[in-house]
Amino acid sequence: MDNKKKYTLGSKLKSTNTVLIALINAILLIVIDSYNPTSYLPQQRWMIAMAVIGVVIILWIMYVTNFWKLVKLRNINAIDLILTSIVITSLSYRIYLFYTHQLHTWKFDVIRDVFGIALTFLIFREIYVHVYDKTEENTNTIDLRELYEGKVDTDTYPIIVNDKAVNYDLLDRRIIVSILYDAIVNTACSSNAYVIGLDGKWGTGKTTIINLVKQRLSKEIEQNDDIRIVKNFDFWTTGSQTAILNSMYDALLKAIGVDYNSVKTRKLLKRTANFMTNVPKIGKAVSQIINENITQEDVDQLKDNLEELILSSNKRYVFFVDDLDRANSSQVLFLLKMLGTVFNLPNLIFVLLYDKQRMKKIINNEEELNIAFVEKIINQEIRVPEVSEKTIQDLYKKGLNNLATAYGLSNFEIKKLAPAIDRVVKQIRNIRDLKRVMNSVCNIAFSEDNTLNREDSLLIEFIHFEEPELYELISNNREYFISQDRTLFSQSVMQNWDEVAIDKVRDFYKSNLDGYDEYSSILGNLFPYVKSYYASEGTDVDLTINQNELKNEKRQEQLRICSGNYFDLYFSLTQNDYSKINNKIQEIIKVINTSKTRKEIAGIYDKLTGWDNENLRLGIIDLGENVSKIDQDKRIYLSKLMLNSAKKFVSTEIPSLQLLLLSTCSILLKNSKLEDVSKMFSQFENRYDLLGYLSILNSYVEDDNKLQKVIVQFWGQMCERIWLKHINLYSKKNYGAYNAWGLYNYIKRNKNYSQGVSGYLSSILSEKNVYKILFDSMIESVGALGYGYRIGGVYYNTMDLKYMPDIQVLLSRNMPTNESQKRVYAAYKRHIQNDYDEKYYNDPINPHDL
Repeated sequence: MDNKKKYTLGSKLKSTNTVLIALINAILLIVIDSYNPTSYLPQQRWMIAMAVIGVVIILWIMYVTNFWKLVKLRNINAIDLILTSIVITSLSYRIYLFYTHQLHTWKFDVIRDVFGIALTFLIFREIYVHVYDKTEENTNTIDLRELYEGKVDTDTYPIIVNDKAVNYDLLDRRIIVSILYDAIVNTACSSNAYVIGLDGKWGTGKTTIINLVKQRLSKEIEQNDDIRIVKNFDFWTTGSQTAILNSMYDALLKAIGVDYNSVKTRKLLKRTANFMTNVPKIGKAVSQIINENITQEDVDQLKDNLEELILSSNKRYVFFVDDLDRANSSQVLFLLKMLGTVFNLPNLIFVLLYDKQRMKKIINNEEELNIAFVEKIINQEIRVPEVSEKTIQDLYKKGLNNLATAYGLSNFEIKKLAPAIDRVVKQIRNIRDLKRVMNSVCNIAFSEDNTLNREDSLLIEFIHFEEPELYELISNNREYFISQDRTLFSQSVMQNWDEVAIDKVRDFYKSNLDGYDEYSSILGNLFPYVKSYYASEGTDVDLTINQNELKNEKRQEQLRICSGNYFDLYFSLTQNDYSKINNKIQEIIKVINTSKTRKEIAGIYDKLTGWDNENLRLGIIDLGENVSKIDQDKRIYLSKLMLNSAKKFVSTEIPSLQLLLLSTCSILLKNSKLEDVSKMFSQFENRYDLLGYLSILNSYVEDDNKLQKVIVQFWGQMCERIWLKHINLYSKKNYGAYNAWGLYNYIKRNKNYSQGVSGYLSSILSEKNVYKILFDSMIESVGALGYGYRIGGVYYNTMDLKYMPDIQVLLSRNMPTNESQKRVYAAYKRHIQNDYDEKYYNDPINPHDL
């Protein structure tokens, strides 16, 4: 690195008085030694005692001030300067002892040991510090050109785009570079300074242009042998007028090759700075001259000295003054005065970088300066033209897309991000702004640890970056922005979709969002309610958006910010149960896709169904929403596992795990090949315990005619066999609560079964299954009162139970023996007595006890 010199011991010694102090200490030792003070001590033991006490005092001071901790620091610090001072002092004193023939004295032995110890520690410190100097730069810091050329090779995150000025131009403004270069090279300024203004808005690449000019001047050194660039003049970070003048003066002297500045000159520069600051005000100027004892002749002398040095070198010197319009008015005023007076010298060229509009504001606010004076100072103005909006936006898009690729995002993910990137790009003002967005926004949105919706993450983080107040407004008023999964918060103003709620939301948006119209596209993409507000031009809000189930499920699947499940996570950047389960499902899908055998898939699925019911419900929903991520050849087997496992879950749970499994199973089947679906069902030919699930699947796939035909065909074949062979669906092998409804529903939709359901039930009715049959006609409800049961009139009639008198005969011979049978019996008795009220219990009926 170019700036390593400032970390070396030599540079530290040059910038401090360490060597001078060491030599003065050596002289003092020699002077003291010449008086031989030890001869005045009564005994040598006194001298030893004083030395020991001195060492203890030094050690104690080091301890209480934590001075010893400086040893651990891997940089040149006070301890290195002290060691250097001791080495120089002891070496100088040893030379004195050598020339005075005191080699065999105790003083020579002591100073030799001190010199050896100090030098050893100094060498150790130098090695220790140099190990630090050799450390490599951060591999996650990249250059913007590397990003655009796709040459990013890093696995260290986050990726930081270097924000320093560069010597290349992604916008290819070679014409401006050539114009500025020619203006510098071909300008004849043998009598006065020549001032060039480079006008362009902030962030348009003015610094890049002058870096390219500097690069070209350096490359074409033979043609430009008479031109020298004045370095180390940073006007914007310079403070007072005196500091500006000193900085300009020192930088010019170094460029000329005269690196010397006396104390007298320093004082003259200070007085000149004060004098020039008050030039326009005659009274103050006279007062300044009297108080500082400075005359115009002194100023002229300073100017003449500089002119003589410049002309004697036979060179031209170029000052580049960056970001002039970012300085305060007093700094701008002083610099312009310097250019018109003290530094209005031959062979000096000044290139000033500024935004003309901002400069005008500074000048108009300054009473001591007017635009005519500025125009007189600036000899030539070069305008940096604005690049077309399409060109610049295409450049920004390419940069953001390449950055997403560098973070490891797939082409598919980047394609999904395109709408969000388009919206962000329209808000980016310049290249510098782009870099800040890349470093402050994309490092979160593109991170592999971000499990939320990347599109929403990018947009909400961009709002946080550009408009923190808008970000806080959204975060603190979630009830006005969440449109999906709203049941998680009870005090939502949109719980009822009435005119009062609509007015309240609309008024909130009008009061708070109208000042952010430029973000309407971003806000509309994030929040459906806000989108409907802008679509109606602020006159209405559609609070029924979440009734569109297709879009609602899609938003849940994508973990959108408008979902009550995930809204808070975008502001806390943490995880809740929903996102954690989603992450687990994503991992399960990856393992399923990489599984080589069905046994491995079955093992993974068994672990999933081993979750507690609440997490399993969320997991099954997530699995259904991510079916597209499951490999095609794994979907059918996963459907088979779901059909087989649905039976072990209680169907009366709310929400029913059985129904969730069957819903996800239907999604898997919809996304599978029909021939594979047919093969799977053929394997279930004699699985009469799954008959009820076929009826449910049939209702879930109504939007897929081809798949429904396959299911109906298999379902019908199974029902035919049951009807013809009188297969008992209430046997231990085939029974499941409401499973027989698979047959009843099929008979109901087909007129070929003249005897109806009663014809089938009469053939299989017995004492062993009478309670199970009656239970299939019952309705169960769950509420604050517990579990309620009654015979459902529609169910009862569909099953033709009123045409089966044998039921009462069987019940009289087979009275209930357990609690579940008693509840079924009681419900039947109430029904036939025209009592249709529910009766509640603390626990549910267990179908397997029937």
